[in-house]
Order: sequence, then C-alpha cells, then structure tokens
Amino acid sequence: MKRVAVIGGGIGGLTAAGVLARKGHQVTLFEATEALGGKAGSVSLDGLTFDTGPTVMTMPDTVRATFAELGAEDLMPRLERVALQTRYRWPDGRVFDCWEDLERAAEQADALEREGGRSLRAFFREAETIYRAAGQPYLEAPYETMMGFMARAARNGLSTLVTGLKLSTLDGLARAHFSGPHLRQFVGRFATYAGASPYEANAAFAMIAHIERAFGVHHAVGGLGGIVRGLEQAARRNGVEVVLGRKATHTSRGAEFIVDERAFDAVIVNADPLQHRGDVDQPLTMSGYVVMFEAPTRLALPHHTILFSADYAKEFAELGSGRVADELTIHLCHPAATDPTMAPAGKSGLYAMVNVPPMPAGEEARWPEHARRLEAFIRARVKALVPELKDVELTTVAERTPVDLAKKGAPRGSIYGFLPHGRFGPFKRPAIRGERPGLFFAGGGTHPGGGVPLVMLSGRFAAGLTAEHLGGAS
Repeated sequence: MKRVAVIGGGIGGLTAAGVLARKGHQVTLFEATEALGGKAGSVSLDGLTFDTGPTVMTMPDTVRATFAELGAEDLMPRLERVALQTRYRWPDGRVFDCWEDLERAAEQADALEREGGRSLRAFFREAETIYRAAGQPYLEAPYETMMGFMARAARNGLSTLVTGLKLSTLDGLARAHFSGPHLRQFVGRFATYAGASPYEANAAFAMIAHIERAFGVHHAVGGLGGIVRGLEQAARRNGVEVVLGRKATHTSRGAEFIVDERAFDAVIVNADPLQHRGDVDQPLTMSGYVVMFEAPTRLALPHHTILFSADYAKEFAELGSGRVADELTIHLCHPAATDPTMAPAGKSGLYAMVNVPPMPAGEEARWPEHARRLEAFIRARVKALVPELKDVELTTVAERTPVDLAKKGAPRGSIYGFLPHGRFGPFKRPAIRGERPGLFFAGGGTHPGGGVPLVMLSGRFAAGLTAEHLGGAS
C-alpha cells in the first residue's frame, strides 16, 4: 500500500482517488471548498434544479465504465437519452432540429439548403472517419508522445491515418460540405465544446458531432450533482479519506511529497496545469457567462437550444481580440423537457450561457457591469428569437461569471485553460504526467479535455500512470 494525495475534488480528482483506493493504495483527497465536484454539479434554487457546469453529456459507456471500475454501478444515476439533441435557431427565422436519428435530421437540413440532407449525411460519414483516425487513438490511452499516438492510429489503417493528417480547420471542413451559412455554423459550434474558434481549431473536433449522433446526448436524471454524489460515495466506500475546506499544496522532500504536513509517495493535482504552474499569460480558451431564469409556466422548449449570432466570424474575431462580442451565440438548456424533477409542476428553469473572453489581469472589478449588460442582452435575445418565450416573464435566480470560474481554479476564468488552436493544437495540451516523477494531473485542463466523460477518462488515466509509477498494476 502506497500513500497518494489527490489535490482537488472535481470529477477527475474523485475518479482518480476512487480508482487508486480500489487498487489498494492509501488515498487522501484534499478539497479547498466545502463541496466536491469542481465546476460540475447542480444547485437547487426556489425549487428549480440547474446543472452549474456541463449541460451536455455524451459517451455514456465511458461514464458506466468509470462507475464499474470503482465497483459502484449501484451509485450511478440514471442517464436519460435526448432524442432531439439540439434545436438551432438563427436571427433570420430559420430552424434546424438535429435529431439523433440521422434521417430525421437530414429532412430538416433539406429545408436549409439545396441537397442539405445529402450533405449532412456526407458530413457525418467524414466525422465518423475523423473519429476513427483521431478520436479513438486519442481517447484510448494517455497522450504522451506523437509516436505512441501514431502507432495507435495506424491500427485503424494507413488510409485512415492519412485522412487524419490532412485535416484543415473545422470551418474549412464545414465549407467543404455545405454551401450555406446555417449548416456551416452548425458544424462550427463543435469547436466551442473545447472553448475554441471554428476558424482556428482543427477539423478533428468534428468527431464530437459523430460522438453525439453515434452514442447519444444524455441527461443525468436529477441533475449532474448525482454524478458527483455517486463518485464521492464510491471514493469513500473504497477507503478514500476526504478532507474538505483545506487548500492544499505540495512540496518535495527527496522522493516524497509533503501535502498538509503529511508525506505521500505520489500526488495527483486535479487542477488546471497552467494555473498550477502560474503559466496563465498564454492564449487561453474562452470563458463563459451564465444566467439562470425561472419561468412561471412549463415551457414547450426542447432540452437544448442554440440561438446563433448573425455573423459568426465577427463574433469569434471579437472574442479572439479579448473583448465581449457585440452579438453572441446563446446556449439555452431546459432540463425539464427531459426530466420533470428538475422543476416544480407548472414551472421551468432555463440555463443560458454565452462565451466571453478570459479575463485580463485586474478585470474582475468590471464584471458586475459586464454581467448586467449580458443579462439584458440574453433576456431580450431569447424573447425575440424563441416564440415560446415572447410573452413569458423570466425571473433571474442566479448567475455565474468568469470571476466565479476563476475562484474554482480556472486560469483567468477560462473554462478549459489551454487553447487547442492549430493543426496540432489538441496534441499540445498539458500532459497528465507532471514535471517530476510521482506528480500527475487530472481534469479538463489536461488530456483528453473537458466534459464529464473526458474528465473521468483523465482521472482514470492519471490513476493508471500513478499506479504504474508506484510499482502496481496500472
């Protein structure tokens, strides 16, 4: 039995701690706040339940496999499949319902542009090829060297590997498939899952579109907090010591690490590696502003709605320059559409998010002013673009700003930290293995990236590398 400290109790840290404890190691998890979950979780306000972090969950088999590895299948909340994955709306009145059923989605695409359905099918075929070329080998094991990744990718065939190496930008891929702006924006949106711009991010992010269609979009019944609670119970049941309200740091003493005046053989830091190293002056992914509304009626909205800006290129150019764009794309989440327990009878909760730049130094004091402007913009925008909300009174019950994200350890409020722009951007993400033996990272800021399933993978990878370092089975 070896001693391992996990610093940070987000989903990655909880997963890593539970896996290592189940392997027989003595694990202590330190969390600076009084609550576990990091950026993920749920909050109840006036009888409404809101997911406060990720609202889209894919790769359910990865979630199930994580709970299975923890011996905690009984603690995993039920995942409900969302058949109408997302409704997209544009200022010109056009609407695209992207169903999990490709044929239903293709019928919708035909109404947006000539041969839109045929083009959509072709896009999803290429997205699947990209997933085989880049996604599977990227998610199969911790990324440590390009050679190791290429060896895994080559197992899917040399032609597939060549396809991966020839990828351009996500916007370039969209233009290759679609003639009009609407479906190009639909494709470009998948870059925002990584906090990136479709005009600078690699086309490999199209694999997210395939993942959603092939494996489904899901909702954790009762809210994402159920995932966090399940992971916490699993960790404790496997013997993890959980220390809340303790902001821990690590130092070295010979081959050991000292955390909270205690000696450990290895440390996993569940925090953004850039923030941990103080390297926050480089380009970072976008941040976000969130406002949560109460509606005094049960709305007929789908679970997810995207309200696109009229000029996507201008929006990302302004965000990339470090300023809040004049017109922003809005993500609306209405969880009661899938899960009635998320709101009392006769009411609905709406989560609305827009992307904003990471904060410059000293910008924190200006965010109350930014927040009021953004709240007013979102309220006016949703009433103008969503007919169901035109005459509905929306009451603001809570908000989250980049300042709140920064307090949770996000560098300058950036949601995912490292900005994966460029052809090899995803491969330059900070590694799980730290700068000295025995130090590892877990979470959305390291490999493989953000989102509940990927952060779980990060925790499992970190646990495996740690066990290998300690001389146990990985």
